Amino acid sequence: MRCEEKCNPGSGLCEPGYQCAPDGLCVQECSGTPVSVGEDCENSLDCAPCSVCLSSGAELRCRQPCRLDRDCPGGATGACEQVGDTKACRLSL
Repeated sequence: MRCEEKCNPGSGLCEPGYQCAPDGLCVQECSGTPVSVGEDCENSLDCAPCSVCLSSGAELRCRQPCRLDRDCPGGATGACEQVGDTKACRLSL
């Protein structure tokens, strides 16, 4: 069983050491390299820490959040894409 704490992605209502994921759940803050990127997920707790659960085509997958292309592995132009209300690194095919 896991603890789910709801939050508003626009505010900082999570406990210290946690951040609000785009799907409204408090998840551990990232302090390393994401390990679950590309895996299927139901919500961001399946992806934490360091990645969040976002749509990828018709499926939900763990994605690495980003602000700029250089935040993504390789840092190629277009690596950081808009996904709904947030940005995430493109998944490798």
